[in-house]
Amino acid sequence: MKKEILISAIGLAAGVVLILLAMFVFTGSTTINGACYGFGAALLALSVGNLIGKSVVKSVETPEIRKMQEIEVNDERNIRIRERAGWNTVRIFTPVLCFLTLASALIGVELYVTLTACGLVVLLAALSIGSHIYYDKRL
Repeated sequence: MKKEILISAIGLAAGVVLILLAMFVFTGSTTINGACYGFGAALLALSVGNLIGKSVVKSVETPEIRKMQEIEVNDERNIRIRERAGWNTVRIFTPVLCFLTLASALIGVELYVTLTACGLVVLLAALSIGSHIYYDKRL
């Protein structure tokens, strides 16, 4: 818990530093300026949200609630539901991603968009094959 709070505090500081760099140092370059603003704002928002969430959970959570959450996470039925949901998501997402990749190539979208979509298809296939081999050996 303390490690997560430390990481959020570091993210908060990094977000503030990036926004200050965008405001005072990188005023001439619009690309670097925009990237600093974007990453700084994202880090700032995520870190503040995480800190607020941790403080709310800390004030509400009791040992009974913690025990019930542990049981729910490790419950056999919930584990099977998560596995089935993940499998179904990949089963639906694969043809959709393949169609979008093919459509982006046929309608003449920028090459980097098509190559990124192709990379995602290859990554999805590699992860599916790798996890299938891993769980086949494990089970």
